[in-house]
Amino acid sequence: MHLTKNITISKLVLLVSGFITVTGNYKFFTEAAGIYPIQENAIFVGSLFFWLFSFLSTALLLVCYRFNTKFILITLLLCSSVISYFSDNYGIVFDENMIANVFVTNMSESFDLLSFKLLLYFVLLGLIPAIYVYRLEIVYTSLNKQVWQKIKYITLLVIVFVGISLLFSKSYASLLREHKQLRLYINPSYYVYALGKHINSQFKTIATPFKIIGQDAAVNRDNKVNKLIILVVGETARADRMSLNGYSRATNPLLSQQDIINFSQMYSCGTDTELSVPCMFSQLTREEYSHELGKNTSNLLDVLSYADVKVLWRDNNSSSKGVADRVEYEDYRSSDRNVVCDIECRDEGMLSDLQGYVDNNLSNDIVVILHTMGSHGPAYYKRYPKSFESFLPVCTTNQFNECTNEQINNAYDNTIVYTDYFLNNVIEFLKNNQRSFTTAMFYMSDHGESLGEGGLYLHGMPYFIAPKEQTHVASVLWLDDNFSKEVDTDELRNIANNELSHDGLFHAMLGLMDIKTRVYDKELDFIPYAK
Repeated sequence: MHLTKNITISKLVLLVSGFITVTGNYKFFTEAAGIYPIQENAIFVGSLFFWLFSFLSTALLLVCYRFNTKFILITLLLCSSVISYFSDNYGIVFDENMIANVFVTNMSESFDLLSFKLLLYFVLLGLIPAIYVYRLEIVYTSLNKQVWQKIKYITLLVIVFVGISLLFSKSYASLLREHKQLRLYINPSYYVYALGKHINSQFKTIATPFKIIGQDAAVNRDNKVNKLIILVVGETARADRMSLNGYSRATNPLLSQQDIINFSQMYSCGTDTELSVPCMFSQLTREEYSHELGKNTSNLLDVLSYADVKVLWRDNNSSSKGVADRVEYEDYRSSDRNVVCDIECRDEGMLSDLQGYVDNNLSNDIVVILHTMGSHGPAYYKRYPKSFESFLPVCTTNQFNECTNEQINNAYDNTIVYTDYFLNNVIEFLKNNQRSFTTAMFYMSDHGESLGEGGLYLHGMPYFIAPKEQTHVASVLWLDDNFSKEVDTDELRNIANNELSHDGLFHAMLGLMDIKTRVYDKELDFIPYAK
């Protein structure tokens, strides 16, 4: 930045706009260059800078007036520096869902994301420029002069924007129609737009009245044996990293010895926990789901409760995302309750005292939901005890740039090995309760994870451009002998190889629990029952 002591609002806006356009849009320009090779489109790719600069400058000139100017520009500098880090290094897109994730991220997850490189981005691209802007003395002119000056600048910027668009009309038409995903990387325009959508969605969610559905739910069963189902909500487990699905590494040494049904083509409702978890428990399909509707309508757990099923949610992740707000909820993220903790509390700790809960409810049907920490990144090495380090060497930092791709993948695969161990423990727990209940375990991950494919890491991409690694998830079902008599297991094993999705969980669980209700849709229940 050119050092000066006194500056007008308009010139300061142009200065900051230029700085953010250059330093905050590396991912945008690299993605654009990938679509429009520099050798053939050098002038067009270069024009994108002036295109973005003129748009951002015009927008800021319209909203910056006197005393709000520094606040707006400093906020943008600080936020854009952080956005740049995650976009440049992980390929993350900050759309409405990712903004929602930012607001619900807990302290532990935040620490996992901190790194020296993030600090450098924040200091060099955010803090130092922000301090410079703060120390500048803005020359305030009369309102008439300020408006007139802005009109002149805006007119010039609009001419530049329109002129560039017309000069490269074919390329810009292609960009806007065929490569809409590029707009997702524009910093700061897209994340500001997404923030506005998120705030609007929050207001709509609050204002929407709660709709009760399935209140007619009742257990309709010929025999009098109660059922116990443990529904395990996985975290970040990719289907293609399960040896059950043909992965070359033995990531499922224990489940492969159990008589399980593996859903090899299960697809998620979303690419992040904040969306996927409430969506998978909702009656709404992925295409129908929104937080305004989903969070203000009875979900699977509510309907189970209406049928007098005892429902317990145990959480070793961030939270139930509102799903368990109206049922019994227990937090296992600290040693106050979880007895299996080392560098962090382990998923297996959620089983430690579960038998007591079951014994106290022998006269009821029971559904227990275990929300696991699973394979949550980027600190995969923290997600499993040292004894489960089957694949070496591993990445022992959250800064992927310091690790090889082999180390990152090894650490991730070790998390799947630990998940295999945990699920096997769940099955063994259920086997010990077969005398009192008909038992089953249903495991379904909320979303997948990118591990460097196409330059992407972690998850949370908008669904319409999300890679398969983020949407194709691990899912298995275990049924005891009595349950297996109720289900046409031969047909189910055939169905398990078909493409399925989270859309069916609501109805499959109601079917397994023999619950009759008007909201049950047999067409969406992918589990066939014995005649």
